Amino acid sequence: MAHVDNLRRHFPAVRNTAFLDTGSFGALPDVAVRAMQDTLTWELTQGRLAAAYAERLIVAQRQLRDQLASLLGGDASGFMLTDGTTHGLNTILWGLPLQPGDEVIVTDVEHEGAVLPAFVQRQRRDVVVKVIDGTLPAESMVSMLDRTITPRTRLILCSHVSRGTGHRLALEQIVQVAHARGVYVAVDGAQGAGAEPFDLRASGVDFYVFPGHKWLCGPVGVGALYVRRQVQGVLEQTFIGAHSLAEPDAWNWSGTYLAAPGVSRFEHTRGGLAKWVGWLESLQFLRVTAGWDYAYTHIQGLSGQLMEMLLDFDHVRVVTPRDRRVGLVHFRVHQVDAVSFVRSAAERDVMVRAVPERQLIRVSTAVYNTEDDLTRLVNVVKAARG
Repeated sequence: MAHVDNLRRHFPAVRNTAFLDTGSFGALPDVAVRAMQDTLTWELTQGRLAAAYAERLIVAQRQLRDQLASLLGGDASGFMLTDGTTHGLNTILWGLPLQPGDEVIVTDVEHEGAVLPAFVQRQRRDVVVKVIDGTLPAESMVSMLDRTITPRTRLILCSHVSRGTGHRLALEQIVQVAHARGVYVAVDGAQGAGAEPFDLRASGVDFYVFPGHKWLCGPVGVGALYVRRQVQGVLEQTFIGAHSLAEPDAWNWSGTYLAAPGVSRFEHTRGGLAKWVGWLESLQFLRVTAGWDYAYTHIQGLSGQLMEMLLDFDHVRVVTPRDRRVGLVHFRVHQVDAVSFVRSAAERDVMVRAVPERQLIRVSTAVYNTEDDLTRLVNVVKAARG
């Protein structure tokens, strides 16, 4: 049995559906669901009434940080667990000591969950938000960034992989230009984490935020923020709670407190145990049963194969550059509305995503997809001639 066929046995949701929308939500493996069910059963019968609940929660979150550090590089203490990408971005933007007139640069291919926190900084702290063209070729974009940076620029906010066009941004060059000018770089890794090998230390990014429910196959409501060790002291405390402390009694009524080391000091709540256990189980499954090297190769191979298949159609234009793809492929069908295409595909049990503002269809390849999934999508493309 091929490895992918063995993996698909653990993902019931993709057995009959050509699920090509991991960029929105990844499928849950059965082992993660069982772990969450077992946890909830334990909570129902005995868990939350005992100190063992808090102990299990602390252990699960520590193991999660270790898993993320192993996957993405960096120190485990540099990871803050969040409920998603936007949570992490708000932590960054409110934690940075931005002053009126300071500048944040964003690209026009970002998700609204990334740019809205920047717009709030403009409203609340008179921060200047500059928007640049994120679809430019890598060298042109880096050059434009260099020209846009001024002495008041404090942060560049960009995606690892654009959710709007599917291309990977030149993060390493962006970081090099930014750091030469004393500017921080925050990266939205929603469409990159788990889709390609990525080393946070080697990249030099200052802040990296990502959810757990896409290529990392976790439940909704989990994610993380990574902060490079050299800039951890820059972020100021904003939200705070009992879980932000180094020890439960590390505070007094005079207002003095001792925060936890690393960025876990920003974890003002812990969330429910079941979701963290589920995500931990998913990460362990992907590392041990699937294998990250296999996952990356498989994802990349399928996306390239899809591009080859779409070249056969004169009514299709692929927008994602082949040499800058990761797990997303965006294309346009001539004179066919993208939302209508997605609806027609769903009627054939083929799940993809529309990018309506650009009239694009977005396809996400993942570790559990097969060539048959691509063929089923291509059959929809054949039928969709405007």
